[in-house]
Amino acid sequence: MKMLKTTVACGLLAVSTLASAEHHLGTFSANVALTSDYVFRGISQTDNDPAIQGGFDWNHGSGVYAGVWGSNIDEDFLGANLELDTYVGFSTDIGGFGIDVGFIHYDYPGGPSGGDVDEVYLGASFGPFSAKYSEGVEFVNGTTDLGNYLELGADFELPWELGLGLHVGQYDFKDGGDYVDWKLALSKQVSNFTFELGYTDTDEKDFGDIGDERFILSVSASL
Repeated sequence: MKMLKTTVACGLLAVSTLASAEHHLGTFSANVALTSDYVFRGISQTDNDPAIQGGFDWNHGSGVYAGVWGSNIDEDFLGANLELDTYVGFSTDIGGFGIDVGFIHYDYPGGPSGGDVDEVYLGASFGPFSAKYSEGVEFVNGTTDLGNYLELGADFELPWELGLGLHVGQYDFKDGGDYVDWKLALSKQVSNFTFELGYTDTDEKDFGDIGDERFILSVSASL
């Protein structure tokens, strides 16, 4: 009986230690996705080809977070075949009003010098509605300031446990060539997997077929 009590006490101590460590160190998660086309702000980054994507995230209980995310891209588009994003930020909720502020670095390993992009962003949300403003910056020599991007979104729950996502954004480039993009998507979550069928388009036709209207089918999982 004494040995049993000692074993139980040790087990409780181990659980308590793990919970305390998780509280102080935060939580880690991973994600992976397969999509028929990697479209970013209305423009195909893979020249209408599929992409495999994935990333890791760390979230602290205080609201501080950081992560890394990557995807294959078309080499002819940006001079590289990989996009690697790193970001850090802070998010909180005040009376149901969400606030998110952070910094993101878009890196294109093997691409031309000065092709990387830095942005700071500020997001807000309330209920199903959200807004986000991203401003290009040049914190590091050799990075590019493309301009700013404003996006509005809304996410609704539909019957049969379907999700409806709406998005519209406007890209104001530093050197002109502004455009608007929009997206409509239906999603369904099954266990840890999320299936999504989206339709996206832009009002800019100078990009060629990478900016044309298209349907995108993707499946993602959180690990």
